[in-house]
Amino acid sequence: MISSSIPQFTSLYAAFDRFPLPKGATTHIRQMASTLFNHCGDGLLYVAGDNGMPTIEHEQLSHAKVTMLRSPIVNDSNNVLAKAMAYAEQLAQLLQQRGQQLQIAHFRDPWAGVPLVDYQRQQPALKLVYEVNALPSIELPIHLPLPQSTIATIKHWEQRCLDGADIIITPSKLTQAKLQQRTDTPVHYLPNGADIISNEQQQRQLANQQSAQPRLIYFGGAQRWQGLHTLLQAMVIINRQLSVELDLCLSLDNRQARQLKQQIRKLGLEQVVKVFYGLTQAELRPKIMQATASIAPLVACQRNMQQGCCPLKIIESMACGTAVIASDLPVVHELLQTPDHGLFVPPSRPSELARACIRLVTQPQIAQQMGLNGLAHIAQHFQWATINQQLRQHYQQLLLSPTSLKRTHNESLASELA
Repeated sequence: MISSSIPQFTSLYAAFDRFPLPKGATTHIRQMASTLFNHCGDGLLYVAGDNGMPTIEHEQLSHAKVTMLRSPIVNDSNNVLAKAMAYAEQLAQLLQQRGQQLQIAHFRDPWAGVPLVDYQRQQPALKLVYEVNALPSIELPIHLPLPQSTIATIKHWEQRCLDGADIIITPSKLTQAKLQQRTDTPVHYLPNGADIISNEQQQRQLANQQSAQPRLIYFGGAQRWQGLHTLLQAMVIINRQLSVELDLCLSLDNRQARQLKQQIRKLGLEQVVKVFYGLTQAELRPKIMQATASIAPLVACQRNMQQGCCPLKIIESMACGTAVIASDLPVVHELLQTPDHGLFVPPSRPSELARACIRLVTQPQIAQQMGLNGLAHIAQHFQWATINQQLRQHYQQLLLSPTSLKRTHNESLASELA
């Protein structure tokens, strides 16, 4: 059995994400999980995996030993919910068999959260941190045709996690405000972060930008809510006036990426749009630094407007000293200011996006100054070292606190009603 290969663990980080992948979620998980384990002791990183990934791996961090367990993907099913339920069931079994020493658990989704909330009834001293980056009741219907009954069930699972956690953390102030309307559990704002470039890299970047061919960059996923169709239409308009290339750096070579490649061919952009897949940070960062501007053309859809998203691509671009052109959405306003760090454009407006790109390409001094301002902004507010220190403080306060008064009160009410 898998559980016999898993040592006892005092801390747990759980995320129903394939890990690692060349995407923002992997960066976030690595930062959060490392902070948890180094502060709270030997732990288990419980994630999803596929056939190309080992089921169990062991790693020695600076202050903790970590076991990574990947829940196997259900290969004969394309049903995301079936995979999520299998992930939840395996975690529930693992907690019963190996979780007796668990003191604190940090989870990213209800698939891990509900088994942990249930297990907390056996272990009242267990502290739970619910990290809300995206709510599946909003996220999944974008990709899957789900009946309302299924969405209602997912919302119920979310609510159990929101009410059962000791604290909630979220990288978006917009999400924070929404969650505070749904639960009495404390909700803390903890944004994404980035590591800034060195002074030497910055000087090299400025020299390269002055001599290089103007180019733009997009990096991240190819989901519809990212707005890449708008970006490609803007590239058609731009190249009627100027010769400007776009590095389209996609996380995965999947169905959505292939659809984008079809649109590139249809629009006649093969010579100006260069597509890359699965770049490492070492491969991606030089491309960000060489670009005149980084584009975040987010769509004004429910996913981006109702729950926020704290786009890591915006923070990482600014940390590389590159100007940002982004959709004018509330969640973007949390991260950058215009015209200090970049430009806002109305979402889903190719002509407006093209105009902003042309402005920075033809005025590189302005773009460079925006990049320098953005770099200073990240250095002051969004470095991972600062974010992780705030997370450690949350862990410390939880571990030093007695059993949640809210939980004791709820248990008392439950016993009275029984």
